[in-house]
Amino acid sequence: MPDPRARLLAEHRQRIAHDGTGIPPRWDNLSDQEQRLLLGEAEEWLRAAVEAGLTPLADRPTDKHMAVYVDDEGFLYGEYPTVPPSDSLLRLVWASEMAVSKQESEYEGVEFRLIGWSQ
Repeated sequence: MPDPRARLLAEHRQRIAHDGTGIPPRWDNLSDQEQRLLLGEAEEWLRAAVEAGLTPLADRPTDKHMAVYVDDEGFLYGEYPTVPPSDSLLRLVWASEMAVSKQESEYEGVEFRLIGWSQ
């Protein structure tokens, strides 16, 4: 099954390609061939981004993994497991008493990925 983010990526890439040239054609007005071409490229770039660690897999790797989200204001949220299951999220907050050195952590082999910006 194709990554559901590929169409969004393809639509934005198509819009960016027409920046400064007027109003870009709507996605629905593109031919099937144009859509397939853009989707194919988007799927390849998305796969490359996942393999490079720039973006996570679209699907949960295991039942033990919980998703982490960043909202449009830069706040972080983690899935909060409940019984019965729900769509609960827990806002993650900074805990200064738990601060660690990024440089020392990287020296010890930790790899960090930028996922967004917080205000």
